[in-house]
Amino acid sequence: MHRLDETISNYITGQAIEMIFVGVFTTVGYFMIGQEYALLLGVVAGLTNMIPYVGPYIGYIPAVIVALMQGGFKQAALVTIVVLVVQQIDSNLIYPRIIGNTLNIHPLTIIVLLLAAGNIAGIPGMILAVPAYAIVRTIVIYAWQLWQLRNTSTTTDVTNTSQNN
Repeated sequence: MHRLDETISNYITGQAIEMIFVGVFTTVGYFMIGQEYALLLGVVAGLTNMIPYVGPYIGYIPAVIVALMQGGFKQAALVTIVVLVVQQIDSNLIYPRIIGNTLNIHPLTIIVLLLAAGNIAGIPGMILAVPAYAIVRTIVIYAWQLWQLRNTSTTTDVTNTSQNN
């Protein structure tokens, strides 16, 4: 049970780090382009980023609405550029590495999991794919270690019995 708790804790830690990255860099980008409510919109972007693939769009909608009211299409285009740059860096570099490092899963495995789960189960699949994989992986590794320990002790018992005779 301790190993599962650790796996879930590591996943949540990785998600929090990743959400902070997106929130901070989106906020900085919004400040650089003079976006009103940059801090609030950056926090929204970070929080909604937890939902793979769709979350960034959910966080983008309020920012582009504020941009359209603030400065028209030019400001909305600048917001779009900030979001695209941050999301490309996050999706291709940050997320797979952070989650991969916290869960000891190769970044390519995470990308494949998200793509497959998205095709199979849509948004819920993408949300649950990585933590479910990490939990199943932890259980399988633990079961394998128990099996090896059991076989090693059985082999040792047989060897000791035959040496004593």
